[in-house]
Amino acid sequence: MSNSKEEDFESFIKSDIIHKIKKVRGKHPPIAENVENKPRSLSVKSIYDLNENLKNFYFITLKNYSKKPKFRYFLVISFANHSSDLLVQLASKIVLKHHLKLIQYSIYPKTLRIHLLCMKEIQKIKDYENSINVLKLIRKEFREKLVRLKNLVENE
Repeated sequence: MSNSKEEDFESFIKSDIIHKIKKVRGKHPPIAENVENKPRSLSVKSIYDLNENLKNFYFITLKNYSKKPKFRYFLVISFANHSSDLLVQLASKIVLKHHLKLIQYSIYPKTLRIHLLCMKEIQKIKDYENSINVLKLIRKEFREKLVRLKNLVENE
């Protein structure tokens, strides 16, 4: 990515996405990622709650383990406020089909609540709108699976 495109992308993030958005306070644990079968730690620079504009969405800025680019940006949607093994099992097939990341993570570090999150990395300005639509679609599929499971259990 050229330097001017990188600057345009960062200015887009600062002016259009996180401008006047509530930042989640507190220290956040790093997020691990496997790169060539080696775990790499990505420390969390900031988390923004996008609930004013997009329900259940967060924007996470991570410090990259390599020098270029310095930061990585993720658009995140919450599938569940209380994660469980069953919910992970239901969501994993949907998320893998769309080549996204599924993590269990505590957005609010002072609470013991672990969210089930689906992450999509944003690398270009045009990725942002597309990612919102994809994440909304995936969350809808996940909710439909939960409703079918609930109906199966109730009918037994």
